[in-house]
Amino acid sequence: MTADLKNRLRVLFWLATLIFSFLILAGIFLAPLLRGKSPAVSAFLYHLFSSVCHQRPERSFSWFGRPLAVCSRCLGFYAGFFFSTLTYPLWPVRLAKWLETRPSLILVAAVPLIVDGVGGLLGLWWTPLGLRLATGALWSAFLPVFWFRALNSLKLKS
Repeated sequence: MTADLKNRLRVLFWLATLIFSFLILAGIFLAPLLRGKSPAVSAFLYHLFSSVCHQRPERSFSWFGRPLAVCSRCLGFYAGFFFSTLTYPLWPVRLAKWLETRPSLILVAAVPLIVDGVGGLLGLWWTPLGLRLATGALWSAFLPVFWFRALNSLKLKS
């Protein structure tokens, strides 16, 4: 496989990931927006996200007077992945390579998320929505590095 073809595939992987993650994020915001205009589509979106999120209204941001299709932490997961993917081409190559060799960083980034989740489950505290969003975004911001590494290793072998 030529270097030019490898670069084109990398761009294609990045663009496909960006579009797909944007569509997921858009669906989260479209669910409450479409509630009055297209209730069937809205209900479908809420149902679609119910398989991956508890959707508790008290743990969700609201938009147009309705809760988003996912809780604030799940929104952080999707938003963190999207914005990290969006900026990925701007990252210095050395940084991306350094992160690729340290998958344990995913566990380190998960520590605030785990501490917050366990503390909440034990009733020790209630976490504000913004902090839930931040812990989800912090953890998921590392994922595109490993996602692209996996895609590249599958398709870009010579």
